[in-house]
Amino acid sequence: MEFSSARIKFVPITVELAQTIMKNPLGFYYKYKLPWNKSWPHDGLKAMLPFYAEALEKDSQVLGFGPWIMIDVDQELVIGDIGFKGPPDEDGMIEVGYHVVENERNKGYATEAVRAMCEWGFSHDKVRSIEAQCGKRNIPSQKVLINNGFSQTLMNRDMFTFEKKKQKRNNKKSEFNQEM
Repeated sequence: MEFSSARIKFVPITVELAQTIMKNPLGFYYKYKLPWNKSWPHDGLKAMLPFYAEALEKDSQVLGFGPWIMIDVDQELVIGDIGFKGPPDEDGMIEVGYHVVENERNKGYATEAVRAMCEWGFSHDKVRSIEAQCGKRNIPSQKVLINNGFSQTLMNRDMFTFEKKKQKRNNKKSEFNQEM
């Protein structure tokens, strides 16, 4: 289920991979023969992995609608993670979240990753919209979302909510549906 954009390889976190990352993060780097990045996995990912792994064990259809690891294809190093906070709800909405390690920020990775993940998400018939939340002061993240066609829909205290709706397509199948 892995796929790539111009500079990023996306690896979905399976139950086995989640367990490896939770128990022995260095084991992940060894398995994929990648240089260790002490900034990844970050605390937010480590906190949600047990819940995600449990959900994935109960329902294999959750795979893909959870976290994905982002690997720079040229440098062969982990640059962060991106993913959805679960499968589509009854309205067809999924929420995307992303994290780029600090020393790889401001290089366009987040914009490229969000674009690729939106394409992946919208390749599923049940997905009709994608939301994202970011802090009011997180201007770089707001720019990433706006550059990817998201519109601000809500402001709640210190958080903004953005949304991108699925565009009607001509009857052409997406590259993701062709692989699956």
